[in-house]
Amino acid sequence: MDRRFKGALSRAVSVALFHFVFATARVAGAEPNDDAALDLAKKAIEADYLGTKFAEAEKKLKQALTLCGPKSCSNKVVARLHRDLGVVYAGGMSKVEEGKAEFVAALRADPDITLDPDLTSEEIEAVFKDAKAAAGIGGNSEAPSNPNPTPNQGPVAPAPAQGDLVHTPPPEQAVMTPVPIYTELPDGVEAVKVVLQYRPFGASAWKTLEMPKVAQGYGVEVPCLDVGSVTGQLKYFIQAFDKDNNVVAFAGTRKEPLNVAIKLQIEGASPSLPGQAPPAKCSEAADCPPGLLGCPKPGEGKTCPEGEPCDKPPEPPSTRKKNWVTLGLQQDFLGLSGVTGTCSGGNEYACFSGDDFYEAIPYDKSGGELAGGLAVATTRIFLGYDRVFGKNFTAGLRVGFVFGGGPQAPGGAAFVPIHAEARAAYWFGADPFAGAGFRPFLTLGGGLAQVDASVEVTVYNTEQDFIADKRLVLDAWKKSGLVFLAAGGGAMYAIRPNTGPVAEVRVMQLFGASGTALGATLGYSHGF
Repeated sequence: MDRRFKGALSRAVSVALFHFVFATARVAGAEPNDDAALDLAKKAIEADYLGTKFAEAEKKLKQALTLCGPKSCSNKVVARLHRDLGVVYAGGMSKVEEGKAEFVAALRADPDITLDPDLTSEEIEAVFKDAKAAAGIGGNSEAPSNPNPTPNQGPVAPAPAQGDLVHTPPPEQAVMTPVPIYTELPDGVEAVKVVLQYRPFGASAWKTLEMPKVAQGYGVEVPCLDVGSVTGQLKYFIQAFDKDNNVVAFAGTRKEPLNVAIKLQIEGASPSLPGQAPPAKCSEAADCPPGLLGCPKPGEGKTCPEGEPCDKPPEPPSTRKKNWVTLGLQQDFLGLSGVTGTCSGGNEYACFSGDDFYEAIPYDKSGGELAGGLAVATTRIFLGYDRVFGKNFTAGLRVGFVFGGGPQAPGGAAFVPIHAEARAAYWFGADPFAGAGFRPFLTLGGGLAQVDASVEVTVYNTEQDFIADKRLVLDAWKKSGLVFLAAGGGAMYAIRPNTGPVAEVRVMQLFGASGTALGATLGYSHGF
C-alpha cells in the first residue's frame, strides 16, 4: 500500500514538472512589453512613415523603445525598433548619421536583423551596410529578395520570372513622378488585352492597370501617388491574355516581380513611353495634394495670364461665427473737477440732502471744497449684437438700462436711464473668430448715455455754524451727457470658438453737459 502511494505521488510530481517545463518553454524568449512595442512600431511605419508623417513615426518608435526598458522586451523586438527608427531617419528625414546609429544599435541587439524588403532603397541599404561595418558584422546588407507573397489575383504562368514579353524595365524614376511601363508582344503571339499589376512601395496589395495600345505595343503610366514620395522599390509584372482569358505571354511574376528604383533624384535619362515626352513630376492638386513631400506648395505651378498664381486650392470653410450676442455690465467712473464753494452755485455741481435740493447759499469762508478726481458713477447693464465682417472687423449695437442716476434739480432735466450705442471693433489675429483662445481688440462707439456721480461735501450754513462747528454734509452731484463718443480696447477669451467671457475698458467723452468718464465692462459673448 505504501509503495503504491509512493508510485502515484512520483507520477503526479513528474506530470506537474512536465507541465511546468512546457509552460516555461512557451514563454521563453518573450518579454511582457513585446506586443505593445510591436503595435506602436506597426502604427509608426504603416500609418506614419508611409504617410510621410516622419516626426510622428519617430515619436511612436521612441515611445516603443521607452517601453522596452531593462528586461521589458526581447532582443529581437528591440532590434526591430532600432532598425525601423533607422529607416525613418535614413529614408524619410535624411538624417544619415542618426539612421546609422540606430542600425548599429539594432545589429548589436540582434546580429541577424535584416532590412524589411518592402521598406528599403539604395540609400537605406548603403547606410545599413556602413552600420554593419561599424558594428563589426560581415556580409552585405542586401535585404532578402523574396517578400511575403500576396494571394493570387489571376492566372500566373508557371515559367521563368523574366517571361517572354519584349520588355525592358525602367531602371529608376524620381519620387512623385509617374512611371512609364511599355511592352511588346513576342512574334506569333496575339492578345486581346495586356495588364500591368504593380505594388506600390510599402503596400501589401497589388493594383491593376490595363495597358492601352501605344506605338507597336502597349504602355501605361503608374500614377504618381502610387509611386509615392518615399524612396524604395516599385514592384510589378505584366500579363497578356487571349480571348479566353488565358495568359499567352508575361514579364515577371508575382513571386519574382520586376523592380523600378524610386529615388529622390535619378542619374540617367527620364523614362518615357515611345513617341511621348517623359512624364512630369506631379503638379496638379488632384494628382499631388499640396503639402505632401515632393509636391508643389499652394500657388506654385501654373500661372494665370496676368502672372498671378492660379492653382491655389480653395480656402477650407471657416468655423468662425458671424453673429455675436453679448450680455454685459459696465461700471462708470466720472472725472470731477476740483473747486471751492461747491454748493454755492455757478458751477457744474448741484447739491442735495438726500433727495432734497439744497437751495441755500452756504458760508463761503470755509467748507464746500472738493478735491476732484475719479468718482464711482452710474452702472449700466446692456445687451449687444455684433456682426463679423471679413475676418477682423465687427460692427453692432448695444442697448441697456442705467442705474445710479442723480436726483432732479429744480428747473433741471431728469436722469435718462437709457443706454443706446453703435460701435465697431478691430480684432487682432489672422482669423480670430475661427479658433479658441485669447482675442484682443480695439473699439470705437457713440450714442446716447448719461453718466452721473456724487461725492460728499461739508458746508456750514452760516458763520455762527462754522464757529460752532455745526457741519452739514451734502451730496454734490455732477451730471454729464446725453451724447457721447467712446474709444477703448479689451479682450475676449474664447473657451470654444463660439463662446467666452469678454472684458473692456474705454474712455467716454460726453457732450451736452460736458464730462469725461471711464467705463469698465465685464460680459459674456456667444456666437451663432
